Formats: sequence, structure tokens, C-alpha cells
Amino acid sequence: MSNPSNNNIDPNNQSEYSPWNPFLPTRRDIERSEELSKKEPWVAGVLSFLLLPAAMIYLNRGVNNLKIIGYVFAIAFMTGLVTYNGKNEEELDSIGNVVGICGQIAVVAENIRAVTLARKRVS
Repeated sequence: MSNPSNNNIDPNNQSEYSPWNPFLPTRRDIERSEELSKKEPWVAGVLSFLLLPAAMIYLNRGVNNLKIIGYVFAIAFMTGLVTYNGKNEEELDSIGNVVGICGQIAVVAENIRAVTLARKRVS
């Protein structure tokens, strides 16, 4: 049985811990390795940064992106509940912006990583 904290993840295998981890390839990604490997990682990154739906269409995948967006909303909501005091709305806005930027970085990194892992699986 594999350890969920193991950092040496095989790009060809999906562990039982991956349904909640957006940074592991889905079974569909593994099956579509040939198609994903033909995509350019920099195009996937730029599209993810500028317009996420365009990146999802370009890569023909969206489950992991939606997982990240869900986590970002959950973190932003929980942070808002904890930090909201009604007096300092600017602080709440800045915390929300930081969470959003971190989410955007995660989506870009995940899309680039998906193409890179697909190329490793094919070669």
C-alpha cells in the first residue's frame, strides 16, 4: 500500500488518494497521454493565466482545474468567516486577492504539469 505523503509519484499510476488531489493525473489523463503530449505547455500556462475556460477547452480537461477552484472558494470562504469583523473590509479584500492569486498560480502549474507528465508517459 502506498503512502499518501510519498513525494515520488509515478506519472503512469493513479493512487487511491488521488480523487481529492488536483495535482495527480486522473485516469482520463493517463488514457489520453498521447493527445495531451502533443499540446504545448507554455500555451496551456498562458491560457490558464489569461482565461481558464480557454485552457480547459485547449487541453480538453477540466476536473483538476475545478478541484482547485473549489479549494480556492472553500479557503476564501473559511478565511472570510474567520477574519471578517465588519470594520476593515480592505483587509478582507486583500486576503481574498492573495487567495485568488495563489489559486491562479496553482491552476497554471497544474495545467503545465499535466502536459509535462503526459510527455513523460509517452516517451
